[in-house]
Amino acid sequence: MSEVIRSVYADQSDILKGIMLLHCPDGFDADISYGNGQFYKDVPPPKMKFDIDPQSADVTCASSDALPLANASVRSLVFDPPFLTYVRQGRTGNGAMAMAKRFGGYWRYDELEAHYVGTLKEARRVLTPKGVLVFKCQDIIHNHRMHCTHANVITWGADAGFRLLDLFILPAAKRMPSPNRAGTQKHARIFHSYFLVLQC
Repeated sequence: MSEVIRSVYADQSDILKGIMLLHCPDGFDADISYGNGQFYKDVPPPKMKFDIDPQSADVTCASSDALPLANASVRSLVFDPPFLTYVRQGRTGNGAMAMAKRFGGYWRYDELEAHYVGTLKEARRVLTPKGVLVFKCQDIIHNHRMHCTHANVITWGADAGFRLLDLFILPAAKRMPSPNRAGTQKHARIFHSYFLVLQC
């Protein structure tokens, strides 16, 4: 391999390409939060596509924590879940927010944790030995407290039977979303997200 794969890229397509070169040379078997497919505008799409709210006919309706896949049946998964809290579609006074419509989210951090942990357990079930889960996440401030989500995912993943194989950082090209609240800043503004490569 002549190209040196770096841990930081300004474009997520470069990160996905790097992950493919290093860990998934045959491409990704499945994306379990496919959305509208923009993730793959510059890289080969996965062989199978799942989403809780399919936006095209080639996407199978399924929750990431209850996949219609057999045990140990795939070698690689990609998971790009919502990361925001205090956001929920359909919630009175909140579901109309642009961020709720664009990203979805959770009202409390324990809802995020339950979804992430459930998905990690399900990914461990469907992946083959040495299989790879690419997990995109972002740290957040919730209820005036810093939540180091990427470290939590590594810990939750270890509990589910994964080890951290690799880690990539994506700096934000634009301002990351935040609540419109007046007042004194208490925490550094988060301007990056992580791609964690977890292996069974």
